[in-house]
Amino acid sequence: MTDDGTSGGANGDAARLLDAAARARLAVGLADLFLPKRLRLSEWQRETMATLLTRLIRSIEDELRAGIAERLEGKVRPGIQGAITSVHVEIALPILEASDALREPALIALLLRRVEEHRLYRAAQAHRDRRQGNLLVELVRDEDEAVAAAAMGLLTAQSRRLDRFQEPVIATPELPAELEHRLVWTIAAALRLYLIDRHGVDPGLADEAVSLSAATRLVDYDEGEGLDARCLRLARTLNRLGRLDDQFVSRAVIEGALPLFLAAIALRCDLPVDAAWDIFSDPRGQGPALLLRGGAIAREPAVQIMLAAHFDDDEAVVRQAELFDGVSIDKARTALRLWQIDPAYRDAIARVAPLAALAPVAAASPA
Repeated sequence: MTDDGTSGGANGDAARLLDAAARARLAVGLADLFLPKRLRLSEWQRETMATLLTRLIRSIEDELRAGIAERLEGKVRPGIQGAITSVHVEIALPILEASDALREPALIALLLRRVEEHRLYRAAQAHRDRRQGNLLVELVRDEDEAVAAAAMGLLTAQSRRLDRFQEPVIATPELPAELEHRLVWTIAAALRLYLIDRHGVDPGLADEAVSLSAATRLVDYDEGEGLDARCLRLARTLNRLGRLDDQFVSRAVIEGALPLFLAAIALRCDLPVDAAWDIFSDPRGQGPALLLRGGAIAREPAVQIMLAAHFDDDEAVVRQAELFDGVSIDKARTALRLWQIDPAYRDAIARVAPLAALAPVAAASPA
């Protein structure tokens, strides 16, 4: 008897999958259509984020696969060993793309920031005045040994941010430790699924090989060696010496060194670096003016920073300059206080606020 798609057989499963795919595509289309223009990503941003994510997943996966292959050698069929070690066989990414495992806000935020960093870097390189020198190279030659050492460490970490074609990469150890742990174990879970479901590897054997490979990567992971941590060390050193001035902050942006700028302005505003980025990247365009005013940056270098950050959007610079002129340092710092509290508390406020508007207002208790 022919399965007409209503008996729960293969055709029925296929129909349900097609229906689910169509609904998912419709949901994406609706979300994109009604998303405000200022919140939409450009095609270049989407493509660069996708490439960064693919390369990040593959770099972690390759390390795990090497460890798994070593631990499974002689314990599984040669064909399985060959698939694990083959650079031409994609394993983790197709599995993760078919699930919600990569819909991680912290990961998306990291990718967005890395793309914006590369945009500023490219703009700085295109508009750079060769006579102005290079801020980091100057600091490497600084007379103060602590400054020179911190700058050299930063320069070394920065060199890992671009490949040989000057395209952005996310190199170890650029991820925050918590995100690194979640991502490594997520990729490990995908590899486990592949081994057990695709090749019938014994679950106990697969778990041992996969978990040990993941743990080996994580045991020596130190986010303190990443670029953000090195930027913060250099900024703190300069701040102790009274050299974290307006010129330094503006030069960092003008030369395309976004991580160094964020570390410097975060110290000037008494904010975490991640919070400084959230404010600076405000899609409504109000954040940069408040951040720079709160950091007591003078008007001229503040406008230079705005121009460097929005080199192709004069209207955005005018709006931010007007906001900068219209707010005092004290008021700007008051507005920034929300970002000085625990990030989990801020997230909770953001989640609750829209819902609270729909709830009935509680009556005051009688005196």
